[in-house]
Amino acid sequence: MPEKTSSQDKVFALLSALAVAPEPITARELAEQTGLPLSSTYRYLAALSRWSMVQERHSGHYAPGPMAVQLAAGFEQHNSVLTWARPLLSELAVRTGESAALMMVSGRRALCVEMIDSSQALRCCYQKGQSQPLLRGASAKALLAFADEGLREAALAGLALTPRQELESELRHIHAQGYAVSEGEMDPNIWGVSAPVLSSREQLLGGISLMAPAERVGPAAAQWIRWTCEAAQRLGAMSY
Repeated sequence: MPEKTSSQDKVFALLSALAVAPEPITARELAEQTGLPLSSTYRYLAALSRWSMVQERHSGHYAPGPMAVQLAAGFEQHNSVLTWARPLLSELAVRTGESAALMMVSGRRALCVEMIDSSQALRCCYQKGQSQPLLRGASAKALLAFADEGLREAALAGLALTPRQELESELRHIHAQGYAVSEGEMDPNIWGVSAPVLSSREQLLGGISLMAPAERVGPAAAQWIRWTCEAAQRLGAMSY
């Protein structure tokens, strides 16, 4: 991690690493993931623990603390985009019989902030609170294609020249057509479409995604894409 990175950024880097870890993680693993010295990692973890943002579970393993619940509750209570999205997601899920989600940018990841599951037994296993890198899958690429240039540059920075050029070309195509489609990029045999939610000032607020087992899509794809784009446009029109 560059020396110019602020202490606040280092703290948030630790929190972000904890948030996406599939299970409690050690301070050494956090230090390796964030590039922080181990001594600094312990110091920041101690401060976060005092504020209940981090909790030591067992044998030196750390996980998000109870304050994370309060933050999540505050987000759900006060985020108007999330409130307005729920009936639109429900409508989309009922019309298609598949799973619909509201995605938002979180750091350099695409985060699922709301999910309406398909009523069918065989369905996408994506869950609310799950996130993915901004480089893979329709949900992430739709956000990245419409994100501000700074975020896009940061997300693409670690790629080699050829993969970067290929992804940049794909992102330009997504931006031109107004939505992203993928199949099997995140989970085998899962098809997805995602459209950005843009405010009247063209500010990216999130994305609406539809996910389904690829075997159930077939000729319905064009209709599902249209409905997903319409839901995203309607949500954007509600926002100021």
